[in-house]
Amino acid sequence: MKTVVCASLMLMLPFLAGCGAGTQGSLGKTAADASRRPPPSDVERQISMQHFIDGSVEEVKGDFAKAVLEFQDALRYDQDPAIYYALSKNYSLLGKHSLAIDAAREAVKRAPDELTYRRNLADVYVMAFEYDAAAEQFEEIIRRDSSQIEPWYNLARICQPRKPLRALEVYEQIIQRFGPEWDVLLQIAEINNKLGKFDRAAAALREMSDLDPANKALKESLAQTYVQAGDYDAALAVYTELREFNPDDVSILAEIAGVHLARGQTTQATDEFEQILGRDSVNVDIKMHIGEMYFSQLGKDSTLAPLTKKIFEGIARKHPDDWRPFWFLGAVGSMMHDDSAAVKSFRRVTELASWNADAWVYLSSVFLGKNNFEEVAKILESAVRILPDDYRVNFFLGISYSRLNRPLDAARVLERARQINPKEVDAIAQLALVYDGIKRFDESDSLYEEALRLDPANALVLNNFAYSLAERGLQLDRALTMARKAVDADPGNASYLDTIGWVYFQLGSFKEAEHFVKEAISKGEGNAVVYEHLGDIYFKLNQKDLAIEQWNLALKLDATNTALREKISRGSL
Repeated sequence: MKTVVCASLMLMLPFLAGCGAGTQGSLGKTAADASRRPPPSDVERQISMQHFIDGSVEEVKGDFAKAVLEFQDALRYDQDPAIYYALSKNYSLLGKHSLAIDAAREAVKRAPDELTYRRNLADVYVMAFEYDAAAEQFEEIIRRDSSQIEPWYNLARICQPRKPLRALEVYEQIIQRFGPEWDVLLQIAEINNKLGKFDRAAAALREMSDLDPANKALKESLAQTYVQAGDYDAALAVYTELREFNPDDVSILAEIAGVHLARGQTTQATDEFEQILGRDSVNVDIKMHIGEMYFSQLGKDSTLAPLTKKIFEGIARKHPDDWRPFWFLGAVGSMMHDDSAAVKSFRRVTELASWNADAWVYLSSVFLGKNNFEEVAKILESAVRILPDDYRVNFFLGISYSRLNRPLDAARVLERARQINPKEVDAIAQLALVYDGIKRFDESDSLYEEALRLDPANALVLNNFAYSLAERGLQLDRALTMARKAVDADPGNASYLDTIGWVYFQLGSFKEAEHFVKEAISKGEGNAVVYEHLGDIYFKLNQKDLAIEQWNLALKLDATNTALREKISRGSL
């Protein structure tokens, strides 16, 4: 029998010595069994104590499984809450969180005023990712004893990812109760930044700066937050203070000029930036930062585009192997609708940084906007060889193949896009459309259903699935329901109007069909399919002359449609 008791074990013994026997049995026994158990005798208490001591020694040695067995034996003789507490800790160390929670709950139930047990239960809940239950325990600990900062802080940290407003409330209570705390103020600043409450974030950073006035990085963060909050005077005051400590710090001079730029003082900002850029000692990162400050203002003032372009052109000349200025030149070119400049710059990025998927996507988007799908495919075929696992590269390549009438190629890369991002509805919907077009309806229907499970209100999927069913004369009532939802979501969409019209046609409601298809044409959907639909509707309405007129309009738009030509020739459907 082991007799040596270490110091950590001695800390646990008072719980056993000071607590009377409980009335409930050990884990694994029912409440009825426990209630019938008489209080332990002195001998049983001694046996339980010895098992408890032996378990605690095993715990100190790191043999948590043996410790659990000893604590379980201890509970056979005495259901003291301290034993449940020790058992819970060791179950947790073994990763058996469910059993740890059961034991911890039992300890709290038997000694509800012992906060050590509640803290353990809260910690076990955290280990089991049961954050709401953990928060409840920390709330109760604070209610019983609000004098300790740790449970307040733990409660706030648990709430922060999922309930940031509650976390803010707790952090603010900590400041009020315990005074300014660096870590607490930092969390307050971070939450407010994420919530876009920059003025409150700045206030927290200001308090942090008061606690550590020599912290230069903190002052820079404070100034930047003031800029985000639109408090330019306060930002300038902080930057001016920083400049006094180091008058030659070019980065601070650039930030001061950036504040002037944000305030709309373009001339003053430009003069200051030109002085900085004129220095040979200025490194490329500071130059890029200056350019980015101009770029960030383009959404407010597009007249800055030529000057922004000039800055990045100067950087590109001096640093021709750095891809970053070319990236911004491409973006500026796109904003200025200078496609040739955008293409030239983005191509250079793909040469210098072929790993940059954004460059390939933005380069292809210039041609996508022009419906030049051959060039899109050419660009993205190069990209997919370098970036086979990029979702966007595969997705847009699939779209280009589809528009080039290469359905098998489209299906291949869209399947890859779907593998990369299985829950991306756009890829699923586009793949369904491809399979639908080549009459692989089992696959297309399955994909439409999958897309609607992920996004039941997706108007595009509802429309495409409804049209596919209508074309095949299947599930027409459901098709009508889906088509109505699509039109309700986007009443001005001509394609959706044509779809609902065609569903009505298949249902034999020809006047309703006429109404919607004519409205589709009035919205600008004057393609061959819609005119042919209207011709079919007129034929069913016994207006043969109007039917033939619409069919001829359709044939002019699609002279390769032999079935339509035959329809016109025989004068009937």
